[in-house]
Amino acid sequence: MSTESINYYLILKLLHFTGMSAWFGTAVSVSIIWSKKDKSDLNLILDLITKVEMPASFFIPLTGVLMTIDQTYWLTIGWIQLKIIIGIMAIAFSHYSRAMLIHHDMKLVENKQKFSFYRNICLLMLFMIILIVGYK
Repeated sequence: MSTESINYYLILKLLHFTGMSAWFGTAVSVSIIWSKKDKSDLNLILDLITKVEMPASFFIPLTGVLMTIDQTYWLTIGWIQLKIIIGIMAIAFSHYSRAMLIHHDMKLVENKQKFSFYRNICLLMLFMIILIVGYK
């Protein structure tokens, strides 16, 4: 393996880790802000999700795919496959919770409960990914 390939892989890995850190940090922040139950914070929550989580949920899979193209043996490892499945589910819950903020009336208790559920599931999925990678 050439030095250029190693540098390329390390840069991708750093971007992947940075994106995951930003996404997890934002997910925790959104959960804390949401728990205050202040209606004026809905715009702040939407901004955080739109400006940090959405780009992270795009760039994390992108860098992951580029890393596996560079070193294809990663796809033969079971915990990577589990991480990919859980990551896709976290993206789905994150995007759906954002859609709820935009398209649903958040004054209704049922919508608030659904939003809380989707956010908590997303946070749980992200935490599971951190555990999987940490204990590989």
